[in-house]
Amino acid sequence: MIVISFLGEILGKAMTFIFNIVGNYGLSIIIFTLLTKVLLFPLNMVTQKNSINMVRLMPEENALKIKYIDDKDKLGEEQLKLYKRYHYHPLLSSVPLLIQIPLVLGLVYVMYHPLTFILQFDAGVIGQFKDWLSEFAASSKLAENSYQLEIVSLIKSALIPEGHALPDMLLAPAEEVKELNMMFLGIDLSKTPSLKHDYILLLIPLISGLSAWLMCVIQNRINVLQVSQGSLNKILTTLFMIAFSTYFAFLVPAGVGLYWIFGNLFAIPFMYLYNICMPPKKYIDYEYLKKMNEQRIEKEKIHKKYNAREKEDYKKFFEAKDMKLMFYSESNGFYKYFKGTIDYICENSDIDIHYVTSDPEDKIFSDPRPQIHSYYIGSDRRLVPLFMKLECDMVVMTMPDLEKYHIKRSRVKKDVEYVFASHGIGSIILYRKGALDWFDTILVPGIDQFNEIRASEDVYKTPKKRLVETGYPLIDDMLETYNSTEHTPNEVPKILIAPSWQADNIIDLCIDDLLAELGKTNYEIILRPHPQQVRHEPEKFELLKEKFSGNANITVQTDFSSNNPVMEADVLITDWSDICWEFAFVTKRPVLFIDTPMKVMNNEYDKLGTEPMNAKLRTEIGAVVKPDELEKTNDAIADMLARRGEYAESIQKTFEEHVYNIGKSCKLSGRYIIKRLTGK
Repeated sequence: MIVISFLGEILGKAMTFIFNIVGNYGLSIIIFTLLTKVLLFPLNMVTQKNSINMVRLMPEENALKIKYIDDKDKLGEEQLKLYKRYHYHPLLSSVPLLIQIPLVLGLVYVMYHPLTFILQFDAGVIGQFKDWLSEFAASSKLAENSYQLEIVSLIKSALIPEGHALPDMLLAPAEEVKELNMMFLGIDLSKTPSLKHDYILLLIPLISGLSAWLMCVIQNRINVLQVSQGSLNKILTTLFMIAFSTYFAFLVPAGVGLYWIFGNLFAIPFMYLYNICMPPKKYIDYEYLKKMNEQRIEKEKIHKKYNAREKEDYKKFFEAKDMKLMFYSESNGFYKYFKGTIDYICENSDIDIHYVTSDPEDKIFSDPRPQIHSYYIGSDRRLVPLFMKLECDMVVMTMPDLEKYHIKRSRVKKDVEYVFASHGIGSIILYRKGALDWFDTILVPGIDQFNEIRASEDVYKTPKKRLVETGYPLIDDMLETYNSTEHTPNEVPKILIAPSWQADNIIDLCIDDLLAELGKTNYEIILRPHPQQVRHEPEKFELLKEKFSGNANITVQTDFSSNNPVMEADVLITDWSDICWEFAFVTKRPVLFIDTPMKVMNNEYDKLGTEPMNAKLRTEIGAVVKPDELEKTNDAIADMLARRGEYAESIQKTFEEHVYNIGKSCKLSGRYIIKRLTGK
């Protein structure tokens, strides 16, 4: 209340100054409203810039939300870095609103105290008026926020109760009260609109709602934030503003309602002025934002389309009797890690496989084998309780971080065996700390992962897990496919660039310089970026296509429906993508690593006393070039091509030394599962 009184004093002086000049109460409010807009213009320009920065970073922020969906701490950390890079301040957009609120409250205070601020009576006179009113008025009329208006109303309308005439000392001030004109276009601005009396006052809330509607219509077309919003958001915002503005005008004197009306109306030309001074189109690619919004809408349609199916599959899952084995797949792309193991189980046992996937288009749904029962569970509201109510004997999954985030161990059956199947040959110590702590069993692809897991258990004193030296089923499948296919040597060396999708990858750090350097050769250069980066930053790759369109040897490949060129390349260029192991170990061809910052989700990995295989084996299967030494790229590739035989021997040796049971991993994985579930 002290703050409001303080603001009221300041605003009251401003209103008195304006009123003394124009002599009209309503016009004074309108001029006051315009002055507040002018005074707030510099701050709103800062907000305009901040809003532009917010819209610019939206695509990258959405990418971060997907990338760190299971790591809220890391997401928050990366968001802060993103905000800093774009000079975006999340709270800055709220500052004008925070200023507007006390302005309105202060103005309300002024409206309720016309004797103080408009007529400028001293406290003694006002106190005498209040004492006079207290002789006959109800206590509600004496409330601090309304008694002055009640005095004005009684005197101007000559409704003073009989026997309560004004004392002589107040007769002169009362004459000033009678002369006070608080009318504007036939509306008494001192009165509060009501459905019970003075129906002309209803124009104030009606026009207030209409002004809010008009402001929102223009805002949805030109405001930097609203333009980027979806149709539903715009509609809801508009409806809220109309409802709020109308309702608000019923709560306060009509003078405040007039201020609100002109606040909405003056906002319109000022929005155009902000855009003239700082045009959003100069900084924002609205076409790209439109594409991203269309993708979001498409996802919403897909969710709606498959919601009934998900509900039915959820019910069907829990109707299954004596469930022994469940596989969980995050998306269609993870089936390849399970395929060989599932094939072995189906061929060598009668165990039913209950396959839960979060992808409605997963290829598992087209598998005709009667042993396979597939279910689509895509939303957390069903996936989370499904996991917590599991009553099967074993769950096999490639998703780490069990129990740490939304996916939990069963709360119903305590002895479910949770089996982690690696979805890469890379180092496990770079996963988030404790990512595998809640698994019972790990199907280990190689000696490096085995040693890393045991080292982690020793350092953090976690329970020993059952480590099964199976090998890596996916690479066995790839080897079988590759060796059964005829491969024609490339007449012109083919160089494939396949970066990872992480912060500061090849695309982000040096792709222009790398392509420029490679463009000096006659090699066939194919840039095949990560699909997720293409999905989130399509404009980046359109610009690359345009920039290198003059070089027929360079292809930027963003259509992933075309044949995968990975296994036909002579040299692979990457950063930290696990594709390096699959390419090198299957084709026996070398990899050139661009030494971008390593992808690390566990900042304590060095406590384990072992170097990640992702780093230590690079020179065994290829060579490394730093991003600021790209001029060495062509010489490094030429050396690799000249020493293909040596590299093939080194790669095969590394493969055999570091990966378990080459060619037998599907059998060993399947055999382990069968034995655990049947005892045979």
